[in-house]
Amino acid sequence: MRSMRSSSSIFHIPSSAFKPQLQYLPLLTPRYQSSSTTITEAPSTSASKVNGPSSTLPATLSLPVREPNQPFFFKYAISLGKAYAAFYKTGVKNIYHNFIASQPLQELVDTKHKSSISAAVKAGDLSRSDFQLLVRNWHDVKRVPAFALVFIICGEFTPLVVVALSSVVPWTCRIPKQIDGDRKKLEERRKISFRNLTVPPPDNGVGVDGLERMQLLHISWSLGLRSSMWDWLGGQLPGLPNFMLRRKLRKRLKYLELDDELIRREGGVTGMDDEEIKMACVERGIDVVGRDMGDLKTDLKRWLRSVEKVDRESLFLTRPNMWPAKPDMK
Repeated sequence: MRSMRSSSSIFHIPSSAFKPQLQYLPLLTPRYQSSSTTITEAPSTSASKVNGPSSTLPATLSLPVREPNQPFFFKYAISLGKAYAAFYKTGVKNIYHNFIASQPLQELVDTKHKSSISAAVKAGDLSRSDFQLLVRNWHDVKRVPAFALVFIICGEFTPLVVVALSSVVPWTCRIPKQIDGDRKKLEERRKISFRNLTVPPPDNGVGVDGLERMQLLHISWSLGLRSSMWDWLGGQLPGLPNFMLRRKLRKRLKYLELDDELIRREGGVTGMDDEEIKMACVERGIDVVGRDMGDLKTDLKRWLRSVEKVDRESLFLTRPNMWPAKPDMK
């Protein structure tokens, strides 16, 4: 998928005479099954077009139960390894299915809208489900070669390695422990960054170019736009150069502009499944770990209302309780 191009009047989306009809292929289940270990489809999503296809999410991972006094080696270790191997194989197969399912949409974007996803969204030719299929497919396809190499080398020990290498793991192949761990680390960095942030939010309309370095670094830390390895460069404000931080931020802003509009168009937060809400909150710098789903829905609704009043850059630099929209909105 080619990069998203900017589009004017992005929130004004006219109707379109053409609407692609795409039948998503079903999730594949692995061949390995046992009475104590199962790999099933990802939690089913509703038919609402506001949710991404369930095949773009990790499958449900059920590990074998270790009996009391049962040694780890060898029987239990083998069954555990087979469970993880089956999970990863299912994830890779779903990447292939998503790639096939995304081709009609990509063809539409390329031929009718000159490879501009922004134009396709503006024309009403993509639902949020279509949009997320394209975005998540591209995210995963780019990571298949590196992940395949890790899997070939490590085999059934892959879970022990990929926890520290999330950046090379496709989303469909991320185990729950890995996802939770990544979110906890991100929220801890966000917490520290907010504590150290001494620069007030910019005036509305300043844009990315008007942000100071401390603000750029905070947004980068808060959204996970770069690796924490850059923090070891040293200096008072270590990290990527400003021009790279701005480029990454612009890319996220373009994505959120489209995603926000599609959520509104497809009925809003009410129709979104729990995992879709969590993923959307993480992408917008909203804490999700240990929080009630009702609170997450409220914060996401508050975000959608707030971006109509202030720039997204300002929202990244403040906590949700400081956003201009009311928390009790419907």
